[in-house]
Amino acid sequence: MNTTQQEVRPIEKTKTIDDFIKENKISIHCEFSNSNPHNPSPQMNHWKVTLKRKYKLQGNHLDTRYGYKQMTLFFSQGYGIDGEPKSSSVLDCLKSDYQVSIDGFGEFCANCGYDEDSRKAYRIYQACVDQGKKLKKFLNDDHDANAFTMGTYHFNKLLECESL
Repeated sequence: MNTTQQEVRPIEKTKTIDDFIKENKISIHCEFSNSNPHNPSPQMNHWKVTLKRKYKLQGNHLDTRYGYKQMTLFFSQGYGIDGEPKSSSVLDCLKSDYQVSIDGFGEFCANCGYDEDSRKAYRIYQACVDQGKKLKKFLNDDHDANAFTMGTYHFNKLLECESL
């Protein structure tokens, strides 16, 4: 009698943005703002948001130094959302803005319902591109240790996280 064994693997849990925030020691500071230069809609709550993170410098195994980074941006949310923005919702929005703008202006307009001849649409697209660049820089651990340029890149790990 021939029997075959099947390998049973545990189902891998997709990381959430909250898991990513904990792993990367990201915190948030919010200040209410009267307007958002990228979203002038009066039907929204506007915030000036600063994301901060602490990361371990990559020296030798005894190194206990830390580096710090921050990213400041304007963030808007609808009146129906009470309270200050959470770091998970801000990162999720930045992630989705990056993903929708990565294929160029034409695809951005097609995916978001904008007219390609609209200057307003181009300004919104450009804001998404610029914030994507700032986010990449914010999530990159760049530092020098022992005369070698070392770095850890967390941006792609954010893109792999489950959206809210």
